Amino acid sequence: MQDIHWTDGAFSYFPSYTLGAMHAAQFMASMKQSVDVDSAIQSGDLPPIFTWLSDNICNQGSLLTTDELVKLATGETLNATYFKEHLRRHYLNNAQAALMNLTFFCLIADVFQAMRL
Repeated sequence: MQDIHWTDGAFSYFPSYTLGAMHAAQFMASMKQSVDVDSAIQSGDLPPIFTWLSDNICNQGSLLTTDELVKLATGETLNATYFKEHLRRHYLNNAQAALMNLTFFCLIADVFQAMRL
């Protein structure tokens, strides 16, 4: 079993985690357009990151649908391209063994985007 949730038949958690990761990758890409995220993390100067998250995501609460929130924060609805690029950067640096996982996750990202989950 890959995930603790699978042992009790809760197979729906995997898509939820993947969707969360897709959103996170898109939010990060958008944040990096106005915040030097890498420098902020390295220096421990996190308020610019918190401000971006607060202004673009947290302050919206439950006022918007997920698609509306993502579009407001990033300029577009959920787009699998950001997640696939994150996977390429993260896993292809770890050589050929990760290629199968990358291919699988990119396929899943495309399927989720097509289904608009």
